[in-house]
Amino acid sequence: MAHVNKDEAAAAEASRLPLSERMAHVHISRISELPRIELYLDQVLAIVAGELAPVMLPGEVAITGSMVNNYVKQKVVPAPRRKRYTRRHVASLLFVTAMKRVYSIGQIASMMGMIDRSDVDVSALYDEVVALLEQSLAQRFCDGAPAAEPRLTEAPAELAHVLEAAVASLAAKVYVEQTLALQDERR
Repeated sequence: MAHVNKDEAAAAEASRLPLSERMAHVHISRISELPRIELYLDQVLAIVAGELAPVMLPGEVAITGSMVNNYVKQKVVPAPRRKRYTRRHVASLLFVTAMKRVYSIGQIASMMGMIDRSDVDVSALYDEVVALLEQSLAQRFCDGAPAAEPRLTEAPAELAHVLEAAVASLAAKVYVEQTLALQDERR
């Protein structure tokens, strides 16, 4: 391994500090914080891109209208009513868009199927998954962050384990990508 002097290590840590701070304070809207009014596709795209900006790389496109249409055709997300989207649609698209960073659409469709078959309160489960993602990101990026209790209480055991592992793998991917991007910036 290459030897890193103390000045280089201090500079690397100083450049990492803003990223750690940002990731420690990521907030993704809960169901109750999403718009109550029905939205058009361009509004939904803007909300999803804004909400997931912290887990995306600079310049990366989070979601497009074509992607949404494909998700609807593949029955990964419900079809809009009269070309309008509800907060439930937005929550589904946030989940799918985040998870597609790590998993295939087929795998995400399987997760969505597990959720549908589990007869859980989907809104409460979404809120728990989002909170777990925030905790997992903070834990990954901040050495002193308290350990998250990765438990989803709204889901049956098998579904909870799948979703907890999916969130952990997403947080790990974001950590690796952001760390490598930061390395590239320093060069």
